[in-house]
Amino acid sequence: MASVASVGVVGAAYAQTLTIETDKDSYASGDEITISGQLTAPTINQPILIRVFDPDGNFVRSEILDAAADGSYSYTFTSGGPLMAKSGTYRVQATYAGTVNQETTFEFQATEETWRTFNIRVGGQTFPVQYRITGGSVQNMVPDEATATLTVTISSTSDGNLQIRLPRNVIDSRDGADGRSGSDLDFAVFIDDENVTPEQTEATVDRRTLSIDFANGTETIEIVGTWAVPEFGAIAAIVLAVAIVGIIVATARYGKFNFAPRL
Repeated sequence: MASVASVGVVGAAYAQTLTIETDKDSYASGDEITISGQLTAPTINQPILIRVFDPDGNFVRSEILDAAADGSYSYTFTSGGPLMAKSGTYRVQATYAGTVNQETTFEFQATEETWRTFNIRVGGQTFPVQYRITGGSVQNMVPDEATATLTVTISSTSDGNLQIRLPRNVIDSRDGADGRSGSDLDFAVFIDDENVTPEQTEATVDRRTLSIDFANGTETIEIVGTWAVPEFGAIAAIVLAVAIVGIIVATARYGKFNFAPRL
């Protein structure tokens, strides 16, 4: 149990105290971290600000909490993701009314999460899409050519992050007339129909990688570009065209296919 600390601010007619602690001393990637404490004040009329900083002092996350009637508060989140990629001592700060501050620390061991693969089946072809997720699991991925959208269905258990490598032969976002050429454009991302701004962490000739934070309870993440793989891929279209030509030739040459109604 991380040590409990407190601070008091004494005024002319009142005093305020604040404590903060974490439920464990150390964590690894994917663990849930619970920050809690107690606020003592004559009147609790402002929220508590929680901020987390990495070993280099970089901001990781924040949350604004309303203390309960008895002054207690608690905040839980899942560790890991791109902002918690460093191992070391993390600092947690709680602030009330802008003047009452308290801090504690915890140790964090970052582990490299394995990229998983989801195979999208379109037009008889398989398109592998790699992803990493914290705070939930991926249930399905479906591309839509008409809207140039890749819809990712997830089951979330807490606030988390989805990192997804988008193959350019599955979905892309560019300024060319065909949607597949020209300079890269930003993808539009919607979490349960709410527009969010993802972080693009990689762009190569073959793929683009997005990092998307989501809240507990999220069910769908829609990634919208300018082009998505059609229902019939290139190979499937060629096979279909050859089959149609074969039927036409056979009909003309041998009269084996007669679709006219019999009298």
